[in-house]
Amino acid sequence: MFAGNIQIGGIEFAYRAPSKINANSRIMVLFGGRNWDGEKTLKTFNFEDFADKYNLVLVSPSFKNNEYWQPEKWSGIVLKEAIAKLESMFNLKRRKLFFYGYSAGGQCVNLFYNYMPESVEAWALHACGVYPPIAVENGVPALITCGLNDSERIRISRAFIYKYRERGGQVIWKQYKGGHELNKEALEIAKAFFKSCIENKRANFVGEDDSMRIVPISSVDDIDTEFRNYLYSEEIKKLWEEI
Repeated sequence: MFAGNIQIGGIEFAYRAPSKINANSRIMVLFGGRNWDGEKTLKTFNFEDFADKYNLVLVSPSFKNNEYWQPEKWSGIVLKEAIAKLESMFNLKRRKLFFYGYSAGGQCVNLFYNYMPESVEAWALHACGVYPPIAVENGVPALITCGLNDSERIRISRAFIYKYRERGGQVIWKQYKGGHELNKEALEIAKAFFKSCIENKRANFVGEDDSMRIVPISSVDDIDTEFRNYLYSEEIKKLWEEI
């Protein structure tokens, strides 16, 4: 493991390279809660073992002000420069990114994806309350989770999810007990989700919001488009079914 920091435009980025790294290693950007340091985010999310297994370089920005989740203002350019710096440092091929974030970091995830959709392979977030007004057309696979008591963020998230699905994107929606806090269950299903994306899994089952009904992919038309959860693996299916 190698961990360190780089400075881009006055912003510190904490990063961690996998135990084995090569030109095909991918980059995963982790966005923490509001004004978190990058090192705190890496420690809290605890993606190290996952990153070692899938040769992921983890990087997390220490963004700190009230506008950093709006990438078009300044933070988008800084993130792109940080990614380019890491690609150069580790002699990486330019490949699409993975995004994961919590709370204000969840805002970063979907707003940065909206800003640079051509550069992102898949994204996931927990407890987010800000989304773009128009979803990307034919969006990449996504996962959105939220605590049941985080009622306003549930309402806002669900409104966006319907738009994302109706415009051709696939997003898994999962609610958990509790409020706004980041929980281990959300992190567990996020890892399973990214695993399925990296391994190019194809959904054999589709689940329905609210009813939690699951049908084989051959019966996908039995569930309305805006309520469909494409379950890419048996692991995701099991975690999605859990109460």
